[in-house]
Amino acid sequence: MSKSKSELSLNQREILQFIIYRTKSKVHPTFFGNNEYIAKYVNVKPDTVRKAIKKLEKLGYLMEAKDKHGRRHMAYTGKEFAPIVADMRNYDKRLLMQERDNYLRDLNYYKKEYELAKIGMERLEKENSELRTKLLHTETRLMQLEQSLLSQGATKEQIDWMIKQTLGGQILAS
Repeated sequence: MSKSKSELSLNQREILQFIIYRTKSKVHPTFFGNNEYIAKYVNVKPDTVRKAIKKLEKLGYLMEAKDKHGRRHMAYTGKEFAPIVADMRNYDKRLLMQERDNYLRDLNYYKKEYELAKIGMERLEKENSELRTKLLHTETRLMQLEQSLLSQGATKEQIDWMIKQTLGGQILAS
């Protein structure tokens, strides 16, 4: 990591880029906006801007001067730093468009996959609901059968013995 990346925060780089952008014109070679104006652009508090500008001056990225009316004017010193957004003018636009098309194609593919997954989930939820209904119906019938056997004089031990005999035969058959 270069020194310029490590010594400046994102807010400081954004403030610096804003000041550079506002001073590109030969008509306005210095920036004279106050901290509140910069804070509105960078979406931070004015006190954060004040501290960031002091650090940028201390590190040699900005020069500050006062005009005859006592207003602060700042100018970028030209010291290099890692900008937040790179200059895209020298990039091959065809490659960028191909990359964009690939991402759009991926997006459409994943949208279709998402829709198929939703349909699959709905089908599984329906099957789950049907199985729960069948299970409830079977449990109800089993309880009725057990109550019927108990009302005819069978004991719980006898019912358990009949179940073991029936299940033991099924296990041996399978």
